[in-house]
Amino acid sequence: MKEDDGTGPPNRELYALLHLSPEASDEEIRRAYRQWAQVYHPDKYQAPHMKEIATENFQRICEAYEILSDENKRQVYDIYGMEGLNSGLELGPKLNKVEEIKEQLEKLKRMKEQQKMSALFLPKGSIVANLSLPEFLDGDGIMRGMAMSSAVQSQLSKSSALSLSGNLGVEENSGAGAASAVFRHQIASGSTIEFMGSVGLGSLIGVQMTRQLSLHSTATLGIAKSFHDGSINLSNVWTRQLSDTASGNIELLLGPQSSIGVGWQKKDQNTSAAGEVKFGTNSFGISARYTRRFSSKSHGRIAGRIGSAALEVEVGGGRKVSDFSTVRMLYTIGIRGIFWRFELHRGGQKLLIPILLSRDLNPVLATGALVVPTSIYFILKKFVFKPYYLKREKQKALENMERTATQVQEARKAAAKAQQLLENVANRKRNKQQEIGGLVITKAIYGNHKALKKGDELRETNDELASQVLDVTLPLNFLVNDSGQLKLHDGVKKSGIMGFCDPCPGEPKQLHVEYTYHGERYEVAVDDYEELIIPQIAHRV
Repeated sequence: MKEDDGTGPPNRELYALLHLSPEASDEEIRRAYRQWAQVYHPDKYQAPHMKEIATENFQRICEAYEILSDENKRQVYDIYGMEGLNSGLELGPKLNKVEEIKEQLEKLKRMKEQQKMSALFLPKGSIVANLSLPEFLDGDGIMRGMAMSSAVQSQLSKSSALSLSGNLGVEENSGAGAASAVFRHQIASGSTIEFMGSVGLGSLIGVQMTRQLSLHSTATLGIAKSFHDGSINLSNVWTRQLSDTASGNIELLLGPQSSIGVGWQKKDQNTSAAGEVKFGTNSFGISARYTRRFSSKSHGRIAGRIGSAALEVEVGGGRKVSDFSTVRMLYTIGIRGIFWRFELHRGGQKLLIPILLSRDLNPVLATGALVVPTSIYFILKKFVFKPYYLKREKQKALENMERTATQVQEARKAAAKAQQLLENVANRKRNKQQEIGGLVITKAIYGNHKALKKGDELRETNDELASQVLDVTLPLNFLVNDSGQLKLHDGVKKSGIMGFCDPCPGEPKQLHVEYTYHGERYEVAVDDYEELIIPQIAHRV
């Protein structure tokens, strides 16, 4: 698992340095600066080496205050981080209002995104190879048919996009293909129009318009003319956001194959579900699907379909084998027979291989087709895949440690220097809290969450994990306020706090704290960006 992949909270190091919330007011920023300046001002120290340490950290404090106390620079930092400030991001004429600064920054951000998107092509494609075991056993060959499709989308401008696609299918002695183009243009902030055309099998030309009716509702109206039979087809789709994670839709199609359908979708962090009921000319169908994510890399799925042309149940699962690739195996049993389906997804490309095992619903074959591959998978997972991935992850961690060893060593030295200047005040605060039975941090360790899970074993080992933690008991005692409380702000990476550093760049980190309060022992562990407020009854051991 890696951090800083662009999906996590931003690194608010300057806020951590001054021990501030990202929502801190100007007065809170000034007050924090004065407090830290009293600790790190070089004039307070006579010894040359202490004065040197104080000067180095005082410069960091001043730089943080200079940026956060300037509305313009603070807005740039909040959106783009230090990279935006160091790149000399220009905001044009001086802007006096925070709203104006935000608007200008967002405009610049959109322009950069537009420049990237204008040269971006988004390719998608799929290959379906239909195999048949019964036909192979009968000597007719294993291949039943094959289908291929490909699409590419180009963002012509901020509001316009062009999509080109084609498909080709072959089954036994017949085949067909089609090519299509779709031009999409955003005519307003909530309205989009699409022009489409297709040649080949099912040639047509049409137009459809989508409009956002309200904050939670969208409607799409389309009309298409078929060149195959000259018919006119009308479509209308209404979509409604039912909650933060659920939405529903109603679809109405008018033409030679008229139908009406009602659908529902729900998706959250670990589960997704969907269902649809559809009635058409001489046909009907009901389908449902449920997917459960068991971990960041694996998931399970169950689906069912019933209707005038289908009656089947599908179960299976998949696993992410790399950042861009996922493999999946599904088992289907129904009136069409018993199937296995293997899928490989990589980027926007898909390879699908449905295998017909039997057209007859033989109970023994049906049971074996489900149990045998499932058993093989779990055996391979336990004795092959898991050991391999653990070995690979360990190797990556070692390579990362070697690559960042110099960086970590320098960061540890800087943290140790910062702690030197905090020591007197931290000890004084600790003694005061001990006298009144207040909050005393007895042990605080920050670093690799795997190392922290080892607990007491860590003190007795010298393996690579032991070098990926940092003792931060002293700086946390320093941060305890006069009221006997300690707060680390939500969304602020803890490695930026004075006296802290990042002992394992790229690895997930936690902070483990043991403390006493009114003679009672407490213990708590929080993630790198998670808020910490102590003391709390819930932390009592």
